Amino acid sequence: MEASVKVMPGMKDSFDVTKGHLAPLDKNCSGQISFEHPLKLSEENYEAHRNSLNMNILRNREGIHAPLKMTMEMQAAKKVGRLPFLQSSNASLDSLTGRDLCLDFTDFLNLPEFSETLRQPHAVMEKSLGIL
Repeated sequence: MEASVKVMPGMKDSFDVTKGHLAPLDKNCSGQISFEHPLKLSEENYEAHRNSLNMNILRNREGIHAPLKMTMEMQAAKKVGRLPFLQSSNASLDSLTGRDLCLDFTDFLNLPEFSETLRQPHAVMEKSLGIL
């Protein structure tokens, strides 16, 4: 019987850093894997920043009453009550913010039929009413 051949692991403990535009400068593997793109934070806060700019422009043009009225309408639209087992479509909030005029991937990839939050209506209502 021949002696077994030991295979050395092929994974390096550090990657070679290429001198690219957005290449991570950390020699450590975990540092390169956990690298976040500089625009990630900007994209996550895009809607809030755009809303803030729109409210500032509206305040400068119309006065303080206009952004206050818009903010109160948006808060009221967020509090629209539904039965506990139904998803809210947020149609009124979308029309206030202007999202009803644009299409993004949630409009065709996030269909309510395929949502994992759909539950049995009778069981949810019994639990919320304390009938169980």
